[in-house]
Amino acid sequence: DCSTHMLGHADIKVTQATMRCRMQEKFFASSEGSDLHQTQVFCGAGMGCFAVRGGEMQKRSYPTSFGGDFSQQGYEFVESLDLPDHTEEVVSTGIALIDAPACPSGRKDMVLDSAQLALQVHESCGHPTELDRVLGYEASYAGTSFLTTEKLGAFRYGSPHVTIVADSTSLGGLGTFGYDDEGVKACRTALVDKGIFSGYLTSRETAVQLGQKSNGAMRAMGFNNLPIIRMTNINLMPGDFSFEELVEDVKDGIYMETNKSWSIDDRRLNFQFGCEVGHLIESGEVTHLIKNPTYTALTPEFWGACDGVGKEWHLWGVPNCGKGEPPQTMWVGHGTAPARFRSIQVGV
Repeated sequence: DCSTHMLGHADIKVTQATMRCRMQEKFFASSEGSDLHQTQVFCGAGMGCFAVRGGEMQKRSYPTSFGGDFSQQGYEFVESLDLPDHTEEVVSTGIALIDAPACPSGRKDMVLDSAQLALQVHESCGHPTELDRVLGYEASYAGTSFLTTEKLGAFRYGSPHVTIVADSTSLGGLGTFGYDDEGVKACRTALVDKGIFSGYLTSRETAVQLGQKSNGAMRAMGFNNLPIIRMTNINLMPGDFSFEELVEDVKDGIYMETNKSWSIDDRRLNFQFGCEVGHLIESGEVTHLIKNPTYTALTPEFWGACDGVGKEWHLWGVPNCGKGEPPQTMWVGHGTAPARFRSIQVGV
C-alpha cells in the first residue's frame, strides 16, 4: 500500500517498501561446562522513494535508509513505525529536493540527526575498535585501524561530550544477547570515556594479548561459520541538550538527516558522508531545504569538534554489517541522539 500510494505522484519513479522478521534459536555447549539455549526475534521495516525530473534524481527514506529500522521485538515494532502515515511526507520531501539548492561548500557548524550518527558511530568507532582488525587479522577486507594498542587509555578520540559504549544488554538492540558465541556473558564496555579511547571489542584469543578478559564480542552468522569479533550495540551516550538547544547556538550551519552514502579509508581515519536531506541553520533556526549535503573530516578531529549531544536517544537496528573472509553479515545496534559539531568541512 505504501509503494502504491507513493507511485501515485508523477515525479516518483521508483519506490521501495520492505519488512523483515526473523527468529533465531542458538545452542552452545563447551568443554568448560556451558550448556546455553537462546531464542531471539527480530523485526523491522522501512520505505523510500526516488523522485526524478529533468535529469535530476533525489531519494527520501523513512524511518531511515537502507531497509529501515529494526529491533529485537515482534511485529508490534513494525506497527509502531506507522509507515502508511509517513508516505506523504516521504514523497513531498523527495520531490522538494529536486528543486532545492545544493549544499554550500566550506567550514560550517553542523548538527546531525540520530540516524546519520548511527552510521557515523558504526564506521568511525565500531569497526576501528575491533581488536582483531587492530592486530591485523582483518587487514585484507575493509582495512586495519588507527586505534593501535599504545593509544589505549591515553589517546584523545573526541571531546569530553563523547562517551561511546559497547553494550550487549541494551533492551531491544540487534546486538543484544545473553552470551556470545564463545560462551562469554553479555556485558557493557566503555570504548570512549568522555573523549578518551578506553576499550576494544575483544575475544578470548585477542583479549589475553592485552592482559584482559574477553568482553563477549565473538559472533557467528550461522552454525557453519567461525565466530569473529563483531559489534554488539555500539552506543553514543545521550547528553543534556534538547534539539532546539543544539540548533539555537548555531549562527551559520547545516542540519543533516538520513545517510545516503559513505566512504572511509582503510584505517578508519579519513571519511566522507552524504545525507539525503539538509537544512540551513541561520541565526539559531532551521530554515531552507538543501540537497546533496556532504561532510568530510578525520575521525579524532570530527569527534573532537563535538560540543553537544542531545537527550532524545534512539537505538537503531542495522541488519547488514559485513565482515570476514568468507563474508559474514551481522545484525548490530547503535544508540544515538542528535549532536552538534563545530567547523566541519561540508559540500565536498
